[in-house]
Amino acid sequence: MFKILSSAVRPRVLNACNYAKNCKRTFLSQAYYCNEIWEDRLSSPILQKVNLDILYYELDQRFQKTRRISPVDVDIFANAVKDELFVDELLDLVYKLRLSQDTGNALNSTTHAVIRALVNQGRVKDLLLAIDDRLNYGLFLDDYTANLLMDKFWKSKDFVAGSVIASQMMLQEDFKHPVTINLALLHCYNYLLNPGEWPQVPPPEEPEEEVKVRVKYVRNPYDDEHFDLKEPRKIVGKTLMAATKNRDDSLHQSLRIIGLTLFGKEDLAKKEVENCKNKNLKLIKEVVEVLPEDLPVRQDLAQLPLVSEDVQSVLAKQVVESVAITSEKDIANQCDLFRRWENERMQALEEQKKRLLTAERLAEIEKLKRSLKEKEEKLWFFENEENIEVTIEENAALLPTKQAEKTLEENYVPPEVQSRKTT
Repeated sequence: MFKILSSAVRPRVLNACNYAKNCKRTFLSQAYYCNEIWEDRLSSPILQKVNLDILYYELDQRFQKTRRISPVDVDIFANAVKDELFVDELLDLVYKLRLSQDTGNALNSTTHAVIRALVNQGRVKDLLLAIDDRLNYGLFLDDYTANLLMDKFWKSKDFVAGSVIASQMMLQEDFKHPVTINLALLHCYNYLLNPGEWPQVPPPEEPEEEVKVRVKYVRNPYDDEHFDLKEPRKIVGKTLMAATKNRDDSLHQSLRIIGLTLFGKEDLAKKEVENCKNKNLKLIKEVVEVLPEDLPVRQDLAQLPLVSEDVQSVLAKQVVESVAITSEKDIANQCDLFRRWENERMQALEEQKKRLLTAERLAEIEKLKRSLKEKEEKLWFFENEENIEVTIEENAALLPTKQAEKTLEENYVPPEVQSRKTT
């Protein structure tokens, strides 16, 4: 712990130009990843004793019978996964937890553990699909996890994945951390320079036969321009809008204008162009050239004085500067969070044990009460024989007879259907 914090006190200020030219290096130091502290969780007695095969079987069987699954058990499973062998089972349990009524009690460490497991095993595609499918998996990013992912994808030059992570922070409307904002801008800009295939959730299989479903009413098509966004250019455009909010320099204004344009808000983009004219603010040529030439905004931008800038170096420099300012605090907060998660897991496990013991005791009490009642009926049968016979007769009278059912069927008269007169 002391080594990690001491290395964070002296952050490395690296050459931003080298970062822009060579993506093999990362912006975040190894201390920022907190790998040693994260691996310490495996020393917990709970995680050491767990058998993933048995635990998954028990959880799956319990879910099939009761449609319920324990959030603390899913958290233990997620934190105990160390190799790719159980990644599919982990995704299955997270999915089933969302279907359970206990999903609101999911532990905070579960999302972090699932993301770490998928990244460490190279399951990037599954990670992106699960994060984007918030309804079925419930994986929501925080600033620290988003920074780790975007830094890792920067190293692998996977700008599509980095833009997907940036867009998730936009959807959560949680663009506050400077490192997150600057990494998002860097990934989105590089994605626009080299667009790749955006991950899409595969559509459900069409049934072989036509299936008709009765519905009360058909909803009119509606697009909230946020969670309903599907087109990659619009998603990246709105992400640029969110990341450049309240920033008035030339670079961020240029990125904001292309963000508005890609998002489909050309009227707002033209207003931003007019504001730049009034402020005598010069836009960045390299950013403007990202827009397609057939867009009307390009004609308005052509009337403005443009300056050339090494956008990659400037964005990379901003990332390095923000990391130098916030890394020490981020590392300390995350290490403290890991310890709190372990305490929360222990506390949730103890509470679950108490609930199970209480349920077992109540079941034993109910079983004992039924047994005593049966013994009482046997011991006092002759004294209560008349009352028992009356009860049996009353219960029998309540049951419909076959003759009554037959009579009802014979006397049934279907309603008369009349044609409606049209005027």
